[in-house]
Amino acid sequence: MRAESAKPIDFARDIQPIFKAHCYDCHGPDLQESNYRLDRRSVALAGGDRGVPPIIPGNSADSPLVKFVSGADPHIQMPPKDQGEPLSAKEITVLREWINQGATWPANATTANEEKPLTTNHWSFQPVVKPTPPKLSDAWAATPIDAFILAKLRDAGLTPSPLADRTSLIRRLYFDMLGLPPTPEEVAAFMKDNRPDAYAQLVDKVLANPRYGERWAQHWLDVVRFAESNGFETNIERNNAWPYRDYVIAALNDDKPYDQFVVEQLAGD
Repeated sequence: MRAESAKPIDFARDIQPIFKAHCYDCHGPDLQESNYRLDRRSVALAGGDRGVPPIIPGNSADSPLVKFVSGADPHIQMPPKDQGEPLSAKEITVLREWINQGATWPANATTANEEKPLTTNHWSFQPVVKPTPPKLSDAWAATPIDAFILAKLRDAGLTPSPLADRTSLIRRLYFDMLGLPPTPEEVAAFMKDNRPDAYAQLVDKVLANPRYGERWAQHWLDVVRFAESNGFETNIERNNAWPYRDYVIAALNDDKPYDQFVVEQLAGD
């Protein structure tokens, strides 16, 4: 039979100080043994490399964390003898009762290094959705993107610029996508192309050009500070740098999905 119910345990007042005093050296913001940390709610409850939740809300008897800090597990003692003072009997009792009461961990009970609740409305933090294009009766809006642009122009009291002539159009496309001007022969061929989708065909041709990857890879390479030499006073060539450069170029030319590209960057790091 369980003893009389103890007073409610407050995480910020009663539990967080225990974790900070005894656990953060190995499982805190600076070091995470076994990829486990007790300064972040999500990781603390889910567990680290062991794959077993250390805290079982409502059941302190089966919670591995309690066994580790109380000495009930003969194979593991937390904190290790050389890493700090063990929890006192009173602290273990408080920890047990907190877990038995449901291990309530308020979202706002964070440390300086823990993730904070989102407080921005910036577009980059919003869920991905497929918006409905504005319905506009205007031939200028040939695509859904055009409809969004035209709607914003009208809101600002502006009108689209006049359509570019074909010579200007092909030059803009080549300089933007390839960083190079079209040849006189390419300009002449586009001038003679009377197909309704002549420009769309030209865009596809430019995107299939290997120079496209070379042109746009430079932006990513600048972000990661890629260089083929050390620069400055010790300007020594980095002989093995070029494979990464060619990999980024190929990723652009192969239209590799961005999420896969980012995963590969992290794996390569």
